[in-house]
Amino acid sequence: MNSGVIFAVAVGYLLLLPPQFNVVVGGSVIPPYRFFLIASLLYVVGTWARRGWQFVVPDYLMVVAGLWIWLAFYITSEFNDFFTASVAQTADIVVAYFFARSAFRSLHDLRLFLLMMAPGLAVIAAVIVVESVTKTHIIQPFFSSLLGTGGGYTLTSERLGLLRAAGPFPHPILAGVFFASFLPLYWLSGLRAWPRVFGIAAALASFFTVSSAALLAFTMGAGLIFYNWLTERIANVTWQLFFIVFGLFAFAAELGTKSGTFNLLVRFGSLNSDSAFYRTLIWRFGTQNVVKNPWFGIGYSDWERPVWMGSSIDHYWLLMAIQFGLVTPVLIGLAIIWAIVELLRNSTHSNLVDKRTQIGLAIAMASIALGAISVSMWLAAQVWFHMLMGLCVSMSKMRSGNMTAGAVGPLNRSGALKPVTPLQS
Repeated sequence: MNSGVIFAVAVGYLLLLPPQFNVVVGGSVIPPYRFFLIASLLYVVGTWARRGWQFVVPDYLMVVAGLWIWLAFYITSEFNDFFTASVAQTADIVVAYFFARSAFRSLHDLRLFLLMMAPGLAVIAAVIVVESVTKTHIIQPFFSSLLGTGGGYTLTSERLGLLRAAGPFPHPILAGVFFASFLPLYWLSGLRAWPRVFGIAAALASFFTVSSAALLAFTMGAGLIFYNWLTERIANVTWQLFFIVFGLFAFAAELGTKSGTFNLLVRFGSLNSDSAFYRTLIWRFGTQNVVKNPWFGIGYSDWERPVWMGSSIDHYWLLMAIQFGLVTPVLIGLAIIWAIVELLRNSTHSNLVDKRTQIGLAIAMASIALGAISVSMWLAAQVWFHMLMGLCVSMSKMRSGNMTAGAVGPLNRSGALKPVTPLQS
């Protein structure tokens, strides 16, 4: 087994630890996964040196994005804040991306990762459901009492008669987006039996965070899974057609409505009108901050807004633009688009099982990237976002023989893994 898969599973389970495990070093709060990611730089460099994997366009974009983060913080922050903030953001964004680029070499590795993550995801998801239904936070209060630490999310916030459960995450919305992203991965992975059931059930638990961003990401993922099902059964329904129709919709929304594409997505992706309206205000005043500081942002300084508005920026792309300037989010966005397009393009040369897995990756990436327009991602959710980017880029460059030779295919009835026959050219 590829050792990178074991390391990736270790990171995956570290991401599920609650904030009560965070360590304070020199005034900086460091989650356990960040220690692992920083140490993994040796693995990343060693892997690159041994295998010599070729840099592709997104790799260069991520390197520049990371360097720009350091430059932006250097210009906008005092030295101590500049260094600690730069290290933290670089670890959670750039190192997470290149770790995934190094750890995953084939779809075989991805399926093993999903197989080993399924039990942990299912357990945490089950607790989230119980928290929501019983209206009682369980995980974080338990570890607070066990470890004698405070912090974390214990606020009681209800919607639709349910508690907005956070599980081990610092906010319910992060838990929701994180779990929702696994729906297309498990649905289209080629796994069967209990791993697939556990993974899909964990994704369904995202509903119990009762968050708009989770709803948006889950709905988009489910909708695109259905659309992929149609492409396999109706000849004229293609992904090219989807992008054309979506492009026309966005063009018409920008020119033909007062709301525009963003406001329409927020309006229909929010659970209530107040939430949707507040997000439009964040967009309005947030973009004004970006216009004033387009190149290097404002770092961790407070952003300009009416005094009655809170400090939260529920828009990951906007948050990055405010903090680092436009360069970083634009480069990361271009890398995501490149990865999705390449995944879909290369999937046409794969057998059906691998094709579905590649499309599932593309859908997961698109869903979480779109869901990020209504959530400010940080810590574990941000790390998973950029690991998924690296995973998508790696799988987009695999040729059919590399993806299928020795790959892990569907599970048989006994739970054993069945090999997938390589695609014949």
